[in-house]
Amino acid sequence: MRAYGIAIIAAVVLGCGTAYAEIANDKVKIGVLTDLSGMYEAGAGNGSVEAAKMAAEEFGGKINGKPIEILAGDHQNKPDLGAAVANRWFDVDKVDAIAELVNSAVAFAVLDIAKQKNKAVLLAGAGSADFTGKACAPDNSVHWVYDSYELGAAIGAAVPQLGKKWFLLNADYAFGAAMEAGVRRALEAQGATVVGSLKHPLGTTDFSSYILQAKAANPDVLALNSGGPDTDNAIKAAREFGVNAKLVGFGVDLPSGIKGMGLDTAQGVWYVTPWVQRDDAETKAWVDKFMAARKVPPGSFQVGVYSAVKNYLKAVQATNSTDPKVVIAKMRETPVRDVFTDDGYLRPDGRMVHSVALMQIKTPAESKGEWDLSKVIAKLPGDKVFRPLADGGCPALAGK
Repeated sequence: MRAYGIAIIAAVVLGCGTAYAEIANDKVKIGVLTDLSGMYEAGAGNGSVEAAKMAAEEFGGKINGKPIEILAGDHQNKPDLGAAVANRWFDVDKVDAIAELVNSAVAFAVLDIAKQKNKAVLLAGAGSADFTGKACAPDNSVHWVYDSYELGAAIGAAVPQLGKKWFLLNADYAFGAAMEAGVRRALEAQGATVVGSLKHPLGTTDFSSYILQAKAANPDVLALNSGGPDTDNAIKAAREFGVNAKLVGFGVDLPSGIKGMGLDTAQGVWYVTPWVQRDDAETKAWVDKFMAARKVPPGSFQVGVYSAVKNYLKAVQATNSTDPKVVIAKMRETPVRDVFTDDGYLRPDGRMVHSVALMQIKTPAESKGEWDLSKVIAKLPGDKVFRPLADGGCPALAGK
């Protein structure tokens, strides 16, 4: 009788858990918090908002009869402003998840708030590997597109082709510091040396003094650990001052950015990208739809936002819940197969692991069309370039 009673109680508890799984406030709200007006707008910004809307449209704008709403906010790359928007969205507008963020410093501030208020964060453009390391929050966040460890490890694979003497030019904020650490780690593993490094402020337009100091060090490789226009401007300065070193850019995978520089300037630059457009009908149709709305091809952050939001919504649909712990647990159970990746999976620390590509920008003679700008040098398996789960130091997973 006692065992039977326990079984009945367990069944009731489980039944209650199912009964109370629900979409809070009878609406699924996702806020795309990004740079809508500054240096990262082209690579994230309004294109990321559009990508999130495209994901919602694939569900007919509803999940289990509940409407999906996509909000847009501009953090202007300011952590205090990002935190203020996040607090308002969570407390007043009842937003369930915040996506994109693009700036790591802003993303750390928003993630702290999401943990306090039990909300979800879908990281796309923010690149610090600490999001799945010391700052990991596996019940509240996923890190979807790339990170600084992966970028360093992937470019490290090209050391035999690039050279042993490296000079690092780093953006002076959270992402640049993380990138420098990741590249140094990868170079050391490959037996390469760093012959010099410099930091530059976010939004630098005149790189002449930095480039001249790098040139004087006579490196084999000049690595630009920055993003967006900072990287583009540094490449232009390197060409202007006749730097002979091979150039590695960590923020040049945006087609419009490469086109803006021009292949005469950008040709030969090496980079790592988390997304390469496939030739299948589904991917072509998605890119065509994006270009019809935005007039330019998508960047990897924008496709990543689409993928993260789509997979989040699939999990909300499957669980009929917007509780982040429930939704993210479901996301971990589900392989990621969409226009972003055909081999992705979500780890317990929140890292979405997928293959990446080592790329080189084409010469004008190699280009066969307006957007034919880069070539794949190698496809790199995600398990080989993302930091191993056991090495991340995620406090939430300690002892598990």
